[in-house]
Amino acid sequence: MQLEVTRATLYYYLRTLSIPKHKFPLDRRVYMTMADLERIRSLKEEARQRRGEPLAAEAPPPEPEAA
Repeated sequence: MQLEVTRATLYYYLRTLSIPKHKFPLDRRVYMTMADLERIRSLKEEARQRRGEPLAAEAPPPEPEAA
């Protein structure tokens, strides 16, 4: 699953929504639960609807550029 946001935006979501970060010994990565990921995704979709933008599933695919 992808949110299509930058790393900085993801950390902003983690901080403002008080989502806990999970780390494992000897691993530099930061993990979050799938439930938290879905929570961010649903909040993002709600914000998009309030702005009047089409949902990601409804948006037409980008047209290929002419060579």
